[in-house]
Amino acid sequence: MSTINAVILGILQGLTEFLPVSSSGHLAIGKHILNFETPDLLFDVMLHVATLLVVLIYFRRRVFLIIKAFFGIFFKRFQKDYFENKRFLWGIIIASIPTAIIGLAFEKYALAYFETVVFVGYALIVTSILLIISDNFHGKGRITAGKSIIIGIAQGIAVTPGISRSGTTIAVSCMLGIERDEAAEFSFLLSVPAILGAMILHLKDLTITSAEMLIPYGAGMIAAFISGFIVIGVMMAFIRKAQLKIFAVYCLILGLAVVIFL
Repeated sequence: MSTINAVILGILQGLTEFLPVSSSGHLAIGKHILNFETPDLLFDVMLHVATLLVVLIYFRRRVFLIIKAFFGIFFKRFQKDYFENKRFLWGIIIASIPTAIIGLAFEKYALAYFETVVFVGYALIVTSILLIISDNFHGKGRITAGKSIIIGIAQGIAVTPGISRSGTTIAVSCMLGIERDEAAEFSFLLSVPAILGAMILHLKDLTITSAEMLIPYGAGMIAAFISGFIVIGVMMAFIRKAQLKIFAVYCLILGLAVVIFL
């Protein structure tokens, strides 16, 4: 893979990871149109590490509080932090369970089924419908254990290329009556254990063919980080203003174009 191709894929990953438009779907479409050779697992992992760093840095205050809340389970000095942040802590833990179960059970089948790019188009249309529906909800609720399970199931289903992970979890959260800022923050933080889990699961399969590949891989990682960091703030603004219909229209047009022309 050339450095230019790696940067293009990195930018595509960073831009679409935090927008509700399916990063996996866009990568599949991009590789199909540009005839990119399929990147190996190490490159995929490096791109996801880049977007993981974006989440950890952008939400660093919440991440720090959740870590302190975790220690509050065991140490008295952090009990105040635990009670103030236990909703997010237990919400992430509870939601990650169905995500892991569904992801492990269906990932291979979903990826194999959606190797044909036309099915990615149909999945994008499904994403557009979810986003349109969710924009009509303006709840003031908070994360609860029961809602976390449903959101975790939704995230597990979003393993399908073309079904946006962030779009699905945010849309479902809004439909459950969760306040939009909290829905977005929870959705992005929920990606952390999902990405870490996938990385750990695939560690044994990581290989690099030559040291020279570290240059394009590193360039792709940097491109994904920069583009992702720019986009995540923009996405938060759109969610607060309930303007996900913009992305719904985009997903619908792209989905139809893929189904008709590809």
